[in-house]
Amino acid sequence: MPITLSQFLRRYGKDLFRATEAKLPPLVQEPRLTWSRGRRPMGAQALAITGVAEALRRHGVGILAAEMGTGKTFMGVRAALELDPQGAFLVLCPPHLVEKWAREVEMEGAHAVVLRERQDLEALRQAPRPLFAVLSRERAKLGPGWEPAVAYRTVLKREEGRRVPVKVAVCPRCGHPVEKLPKTRRTTCPKCREPLWQVRPPRREALAHALKRLLPKGFFQAVILDEAHEYKGADSAQGLTAAGLISWVGKVILLTGTLFGGYASSIYHLLARAAPRFREEFPTEAAFVARYGLFKRVRRERSEGGYGYYTRRRETRTQTYERPGVSPLLLTHLVDKTAFVRLPEVAEALPPYGEEVVLLDMDEAHRVAYEAFAKGLSGAAKRSLSKGRRFLGVLIQAGLQVPDTTWQEEAVADPETGKTVAHFAPLPPDYRHAKERKLISLLAAERLKGRRSIVYVQGTERRDQLARLASILEAEGFRPIVLRADTVRPEEREAWLKAQVEKGGDVLLCHPRVVQTGLDLVDFPTIVFYQPEYSVYTLRQAARRSWRIGQRHPVRVVYMAYRGTLQEAALTLIAQKARSSLALEGELVEGGLVSAAEEDPTVALAKALAGAVRLTWEGEGVGLEGEATGKASAGRAKAPALPVLPEGRWVRTRRGRVFLPPGQPVLFAEVL
Repeated sequence: MPITLSQFLRRYGKDLFRATEAKLPPLVQEPRLTWSRGRRPMGAQALAITGVAEALRRHGVGILAAEMGTGKTFMGVRAALELDPQGAFLVLCPPHLVEKWAREVEMEGAHAVVLRERQDLEALRQAPRPLFAVLSRERAKLGPGWEPAVAYRTVLKREEGRRVPVKVAVCPRCGHPVEKLPKTRRTTCPKCREPLWQVRPPRREALAHALKRLLPKGFFQAVILDEAHEYKGADSAQGLTAAGLISWVGKVILLTGTLFGGYASSIYHLLARAAPRFREEFPTEAAFVARYGLFKRVRRERSEGGYGYYTRRRETRTQTYERPGVSPLLLTHLVDKTAFVRLPEVAEALPPYGEEVVLLDMDEAHRVAYEAFAKGLSGAAKRSLSKGRRFLGVLIQAGLQVPDTTWQEEAVADPETGKTVAHFAPLPPDYRHAKERKLISLLAAERLKGRRSIVYVQGTERRDQLARLASILEAEGFRPIVLRADTVRPEEREAWLKAQVEKGGDVLLCHPRVVQTGLDLVDFPTIVFYQPEYSVYTLRQAARRSWRIGQRHPVRVVYMAYRGTLQEAALTLIAQKARSSLALEGELVEGGLVSAAEEDPTVALAKALAGAVRLTWEGEGVGLEGEATGKASAGRAKAPALPVLPEGRWVRTRRGRVFLPPGQPVLFAEVL
């Protein structure tokens, strides 16, 4: 009889560990710390610091993949000091974490300089050692920019029967008319190919460029990239800036709580920029994904003409998509450079952590109104998928958010034809739909226990859910705290939130990206994802804001969605991606490192919207007032919890018939 991965590891785990240790002996087995000042490491911190420092010495790159709340900043500082107790180090971090980095460095007995202007760079030569130069990634990358480079010529044009002088843009080299001013730096004259753009006269210099110009190579012993996963973009300005600094300095420490985003391609550019040998072995992303990623190939066949022996014409087209998941062999590129740290390994007395999925049914009037709207979206999604994925993002956002905006009329139009493809007729403004009622009852129950809550929403602009939920909660006697991206400067958010709590605020309403990094929200032990967030990076970061050192209450994370809608499909998709992400960091869940899912979040949800694929939760979990839910075991960080089957049985999946033993979480995409 087949056994699950968990059962296999319980039975053979010790033998596998001994064999792996013999094949891949650890770089360090005991902490070896020489820096005596500052705070004392806790739990696994000391071993992680030693390991990252040793990886830096051997490979020039050390990766700290540490769960949120484990003290990545502290460990990053100490690893650098273990590399060179009298060295100088460059820190590249998000803007709201600059002051935090400076404080952490000073607490360890080192000297910190925050780089804001060019004058700060010039003072680095005389600064005492050990030295940490802390640079915001925004100030690092922002330079003079560019502007159109065209000449102007006065010509006479006939207007209302007379000739009037008019200025027109022309190529500065050949004088050919320029119909539209350039919008990108690739624009050239159609006649002579002269570039039609130029660097704007510099008012300020990008500090990353200024560093390389003013300081000698070798001044810094290592560069530290905080929230390193945010530099993964192939062509993003901050990714290219980080790559330039790594190349200039030579050694790099990568700090991240979410090393892997679910797709093999999400980690390629980060490793290629940090490790020269890796870049030599895999010069292109395609070569890397072909070796370690997962692909889905779709073969379409179309026949034209009659069915005669000579007249039938057959055309075959194959498309390849990347799917979530990664080969276990990728670990061979990480195991000698990476320290993986889980929160329970640092703080043994942490309270339990649990996750729930709450699926709700719409009221009848709500369901009828939404189904009419969803029918229009479905038809548009089918046409869009067949014609090159036109405006899929608009369709998906409407499908995800409109179930929650019952008070607001919604019309989705084809951007090319202007024709309305889906229309939602609003319900009365005072109507509270099922999710709003459930949220109120959940928050009220938590408040009776003395627990504050965070509610994450996606709609904060045109479909503004923050204002709606704030008014509803105020009517129920809550004191909501509304935090928008522009409410307060990022570096001041933590102090602002503390002041709001002291004033009696009990429910924080915000987008998850506003608080996903750098904030300790231990005052809010209950977290509710009111709408799905299908970025693994954002979800994992935001879900752990409360489960940190200093938390005294059990942490409860709730994911809410309407059953049978695109929201449910989005939860299914993010759970699959989160499994793959956690597995690479050592959290092996059922399904291992290879997770079955669609090729791209946007396309996967569009197909679910079109009805081509149904992403489903099978079986029943522990019910809350009759609602289907799934619960994760307490005490360990998991992907969104999945329902389990009370009895083992065979089910039909996209991979064929699969036997699911009793108690195994169930999650698969079933092709209709």
